[in-house]
Amino acid sequence: MRQTMEAMLFEGIINVEKNNRVWTFTGKSAEGKLVHYSCEADEKWSFGRVKIDKHSIKREGEPCTNIYVFLEEVIQNNLDGVLKNQFIDELLETLAKDNQSKVYQADEIPAADMHYETLESHMADGHPYHPSYKSRIGFSLEDNYLYGPEFNQDIALQWIAVSDQLADVAVSKDSSLEEMYRLHLTDEDRNRFNQIVKEKGSSDKRYVFIPVHPWQMEHRTPSLFVQQLMDKDMLLLGTSNSMYRAQQSIRSMSHRDRSDAPYIKLAMSLINTSTSRILAHHTTQNAPLISDWLHHIIQHDELLQREGFHFLREVVGVSVRYDKLNAIQYRSAYGTLGAVYRENVSTYLEEGEEAWPLNAITLIQKSGKSFIQDAIEQHGIEKWSEALVKVVSLPIIHLLYAHGIALESHSQNIILVVKNNLPVKIMIKDLHDSVRYMTKHLLHPEWAPQLHPEPETHRKFNRYSFLQAETVAEVRDYTFDAFYFICMTEICFTLEKFGLQEEDFWRACTETIVTYQAAHPEYNERFELFNLFSEDGLIEEMTKRRIYGDGELFFRKVNNPLLQAKGILA
Repeated sequence: MRQTMEAMLFEGIINVEKNNRVWTFTGKSAEGKLVHYSCEADEKWSFGRVKIDKHSIKREGEPCTNIYVFLEEVIQNNLDGVLKNQFIDELLETLAKDNQSKVYQADEIPAADMHYETLESHMADGHPYHPSYKSRIGFSLEDNYLYGPEFNQDIALQWIAVSDQLADVAVSKDSSLEEMYRLHLTDEDRNRFNQIVKEKGSSDKRYVFIPVHPWQMEHRTPSLFVQQLMDKDMLLLGTSNSMYRAQQSIRSMSHRDRSDAPYIKLAMSLINTSTSRILAHHTTQNAPLISDWLHHIIQHDELLQREGFHFLREVVGVSVRYDKLNAIQYRSAYGTLGAVYRENVSTYLEEGEEAWPLNAITLIQKSGKSFIQDAIEQHGIEKWSEALVKVVSLPIIHLLYAHGIALESHSQNIILVVKNNLPVKIMIKDLHDSVRYMTKHLLHPEWAPQLHPEPETHRKFNRYSFLQAETVAEVRDYTFDAFYFICMTEICFTLEKFGLQEEDFWRACTETIVTYQAAHPEYNERFELFNLFSEDGLIEEMTKRRIYGDGELFFRKVNNPLLQAKGILA
């Protein structure tokens, strides 16, 4: 209830009256009568974000503990959005699955689990702003237990052989599909798969092996591709011998036994945080192109090398060629079968370094202890927070200012590397559809890859998903929104509990930008072009989108804490 109300109040979906810290708003009963609600809340210095005190939401003066009454009166009877009932369903699914995961959550993370792959399983809080942060529409509670990352289950991947006339494979310059097979399939797997192809396939066809999530195989794949299975354009191969664990994105898998094995991102017909988790064809084919391009930039960039910054390259992308399908099958099967292989974190870890998911910083464990408490006690809040802000911010603002490249750098896409519990560098992942730029404003437009364009059907399906922007503001706001509004604001709220004032946190963020700008006068024009101190930065209103649909784009202007902090510095 609290997270939903924070989003709806911030986005102006619900009108509120404020009397100091007591905020009041109204809902409607089933009979249409006004029902008076209240809460204790603050409008934060950070973008005007709303934070409501725990257990402070009241209905008619009494503590509100009935989620169903709350949803009926505040959303269902009170709002006109065409998707409001779907939104309510997502909230209830989130409640069920979040409650289920909390039961299995350890009081504190065991010492043996303090490495990146297992830490991903302990990130139980989901998206810090999005109310339906764990909806997982399509999963039953049994599915959630089998495949939800919080449960750290052994997952065996299914595999399917697809005729190379119906499959497209994109490969990074430094990799190969054969290398992926070697790292993920045992000799026994390969021999068994090849025997199935020999016995059940067509002798005039060559086949590509594609991994499939077991839930996807059970619920979608055979029925979606029944014609191809009948025609021997596809063959079901069964499971491979290796076991995997789900990362916090659910559909990305890490190999349990091989630390050198790339992660595998799979296509799933699942909706989570209101987004379908399919893998569009063009994103799988663009992934290695984008990775090679960004890796080339790092190799030729002194600052990024000095900061130890890396992308986890997506080295191989595999997809069905949906354009070969009949229109009816295309509509149902689009994006449902494919994979992206992503470099392992261990590729870039040096002696003594440990990798954390960045959202571990905001994690409060079941015992009530913050994940970062020991690190801050070891180094002190000032030293630790200064190191964090510099390490996390510098590569991201450099890519924006110097190179004209914005990243969807929310905390699930950033990996923090610490040494002796002190932040030393970051890595960024999820590149195939989380980069935004305008070719004419790149530092080296001649390096930019020739990408596979989004099909018109994809644009209609997700109008927010594109790489090449039409305006400079779309590039700047991608960083402004994902990195500062979501990622850094949540870190700010966490560090506030350790005594670091909001103003001091944003002053550190601003000082990092100002110091960078002073050191790089050659980019003066670009500082204005991608102005992070602007008053017109736009934030996506994600909850409005969930309630009112995609008929229009929902963005809002906010008070920019970077600009406010710059005024204090001046």
